[in-house]
Amino acid sequence: MSQAGNDRHLSLECLETPAHEQNSREDWDAFVQRTGAEVYFLTGWQAAWWQHYGPDFSGSRTPVSYILRDGPQIIGVLPFCIETVWAGIWPVRFARLAGVDPYFAVMTLPVVAGQEDAVLRAVTDHLTQQMGCAAISLSPLSDRSPQLDSIRAIAANGATASLLRDRSDRGHTLMDLPDSREGFMVALSKSRRREVRRDIKRLTQDAPLRNISSAPGTLDIMMDRLIELHTKQWQAAGKGGHFSDWRPAAAFYRALLHRLAPDNRAAIDEQWQGDTLLSSQLRYTLGDKAYWWLNARAIGTQSKKAGLGRVGLVQRVGDLIDAGIRLVEVGVGEYEYKLSYGGKLVPVHTLVLAGPGAVARLKARALLLWSDAIHLFYFRLWFVKIRPRLGTRPRALWTIWIRTRL
Repeated sequence: MSQAGNDRHLSLECLETPAHEQNSREDWDAFVQRTGAEVYFLTGWQAAWWQHYGPDFSGSRTPVSYILRDGPQIIGVLPFCIETVWAGIWPVRFARLAGVDPYFAVMTLPVVAGQEDAVLRAVTDHLTQQMGCAAISLSPLSDRSPQLDSIRAIAANGATASLLRDRSDRGHTLMDLPDSREGFMVALSKSRRREVRRDIKRLTQDAPLRNISSAPGTLDIMMDRLIELHTKQWQAAGKGGHFSDWRPAAAFYRALLHRLAPDNRAAIDEQWQGDTLLSSQLRYTLGDKAYWWLNARAIGTQSKKAGLGRVGLVQRVGDLIDAGIRLVEVGVGEYEYKLSYGGKLVPVHTLVLAGPGAVARLKARALLLWSDAIHLFYFRLWFVKIRPRLGTRPRALWTIWIRTRL
């Protein structure tokens, strides 16, 4: 499909295959990095996501990848997952960003600056008119996203789609980093600097701390240790932990490591004291951005008293600064000790667009009502509150809850 607009010619290529199965994989990845977009849009990430959260996870999921050009120049690439969910008596077909889940906040979509309106309008029009989607989710989108205003402007026009939900009831933690370790420490309050020095002294009384990162031959064994440490930490609190809650998680993150580590875009960082593993954490990087998820810490009393989390944070921040990282995305949620050490809580928006026409809007509303009901009664009441009080064994999250988190 192509569209003419003013003195430029916009062409839209719609491929009903995942990004990693295209012939232009190298061009896709180079464009994602050049635009400063998220690591989730790389073809390696997309391959792992489709392998574990694709048709085998939900039989109705199908891929659609868009490449948009202004003449010969690529100005946007956007991967979507299209699926159908029954909302009451209605089957509702909708599209969501592929490779993203409710805890992967998107700061930048892979679109050239200044071309946001044209690219997003063309894609939303194709999804609603040609692909028959009643709703489109562009969630979770960070308040820092330069495309947020464009999405709202397109929806305000109403010709292509209307904004059915624009809600921000949570945030994600970001850390803007200076260009030196000294700059990071100077920015902390005197009490925080004293706290770090005190914690390091306590932790190193018996043996020095040792930080290591994964290598190609240690990925699997370090992933095994991360899963074990993370699970023990959450089981001690009466919960299952991420690898228990999200059934495909262990295999998905392991696949990500093997796909992204060869390009130095994924690793596991560990902190040891002698023969004791104190902490482990997944890390992804793309350009000058890093993503920290699934931190796991030893649960011993001495480790808690000595501020293991704070020490690990400061030392890892220093390593990232040395590697040229200037922004760290810590994940959706509020992490008190990370906020007190330079983090900022930035709003995350749930953005759901409805296709044009009364029937599409009605179906999209039905989908949101169904999604809200599952979230309230299953997740917030049963999974978060009632089940832990009953002491029943933690079970994996319902697939329908994951699928309807728009």
